[in-house]
Amino acid sequence: MKVAIVSNPRHRAGDMIEYLLLRAVHTFNKFVPADLLIVEGELGEPEEGFLKDLFLSVERRRLPLAPLWLVRQEGAALPEAPEQVDVNGVPESPAALVERIRLAAGGLPDFCRAPFEAVLADVGADGSIRAERVPMAVEKLPGVTDFHVHTRMAYCCENMDIPKALRMAELSNIETVAFIEHSGQLYFDVDDYWAGRYVWKTRGKADGCPAVCRMPGYEETIREGRRSGAFLNGFELDVDRNGDIILDEPDRRFAQVRLGAYHHMAEKYDAHIASRQFLFCTEALLKYGVHILAHPFRIFPWSGMAKPKELYEPVAELLRRCGVAAEVNFHQNDPEPEFFEICLKKGVKIALGSDSHNLYEVGFFLPHFRFLAELGVTGRLDEVLYRFPEQAR
Repeated sequence: MKVAIVSNPRHRAGDMIEYLLLRAVHTFNKFVPADLLIVEGELGEPEEGFLKDLFLSVERRRLPLAPLWLVRQEGAALPEAPEQVDVNGVPESPAALVERIRLAAGGLPDFCRAPFEAVLADVGADGSIRAERVPMAVEKLPGVTDFHVHTRMAYCCENMDIPKALRMAELSNIETVAFIEHSGQLYFDVDDYWAGRYVWKTRGKADGCPAVCRMPGYEETIREGRRSGAFLNGFELDVDRNGDIILDEPDRRFAQVRLGAYHHMAEKYDAHIASRQFLFCTEALLKYGVHILAHPFRIFPWSGMAKPKELYEPVAELLRRCGVAAEVNFHQNDPEPEFFEICLKKGVKIALGSDSHNLYEVGFFLPHFRFLAELGVTGRLDEVLYRFPEQAR
């Protein structure tokens, strides 16, 4: 049985601990799966609304593993902990389980200090306990950039705020952030975008989607954000079924960083046609001049289809020829090791993107670095990671 413990969060106003706690919840639900997650010790100074985003995210994502709270503090409305939990078929009080793990691990790290470590304990049926520390911030390395962070203008935004996102990047040991936005969401209303009608119909035409103009709001969001620090900005560019990029030419001036993404498939019912359409639209994005291909094959499982492995080689070759990086992205996505191995053999650079729609995601590169370790490139990140042209000077 695997038990994760977050000890002594000790929140203080404005310290972002609530989002690091939320990061831990997602980590032990998906990336380092646990059977039980316990938050214990000193909670700190709960503000009004403290942990609101945590509870909303657990509910929104329908996470099966919610925290068990062994903290009691005035002003903190938390669920009551059960008197006992099942530990390998034996009932035990959560407090006693925590103490057993604390003793076996030689103590529990305070979660309120970098690198914001939790403990994951493998509790055996024979009473044995093996514990490891799981940090919520990666090791600080020069030049590491999160190239895929959304803003409040995204229809899919949960709680994004540029000043807070910059602070989360700093706490996560991320040197640079690129704030980007879905171009289609700046030109189409929410219903037309999510229904994928923008792929089929021409904006502003009598028989097409009505025109909307959210670009000024995005530009103002970026201007306001610059008061809080330096960052890159640009677009996650959508493409229609004709291979036309959803970005008006006058707005290209604001496209400092350009990610290319295929979000809505026009043909979902024939795998062969779907693959041809994907390749056609991907090539259109690359030839347009994107820097990074975002979540390359995610559209297939999102459309109820298997990822077409026969396209790994041709897409990697297109990336090589066009000088475009491939993005490692874990946002509702599982990157394909085989595809990225082909990219690395061809010299295609790897870009890291959190695809943040929630503040806890900004700079959350624990899964990315584990993926890079599995690819065997941890020792040569300077060689394989993508650097934006201005960073490479």
